Amino acid sequence: MTNVDVFIADWNTLERAERKQLRRLVRLGRPIENPRLERLASSYAQYQRSRIWARPFWAWFAPGVIVALGIASQLPPVVVGIVLALGAQAVLTNRNLRRRARMGPAL
Repeated sequence: MTNVDVFIADWNTLERAERKQLRRLVRLGRPIENPRLERLASSYAQYQRSRIWARPFWAWFAPGVIVALGIASQLPPVVVGIVLALGAQAVLTNRNLRRRARMGPAL
């Protein structure tokens, strides 16, 4: 059994509410008090960073935000703010996943 298989098996043993909370805490970069969930949080971050969309993050993110801002500039100004807020959230999530992935043992 590979480390990814072990992570998936451990992840599936969690209750749905625990999985949602763990995902939220990792994306926000918040500390996790439970040692078992701390290990799982690092594995979760490594797993998310290994997915195909996360590897070339800046290659698709920067052009996507530029296109979205171009479209949003034709709409009411509040839409530009929404696009910028969603872009900032994506950047912070990417940063927090990268930081958490470095904290734990290799997946």
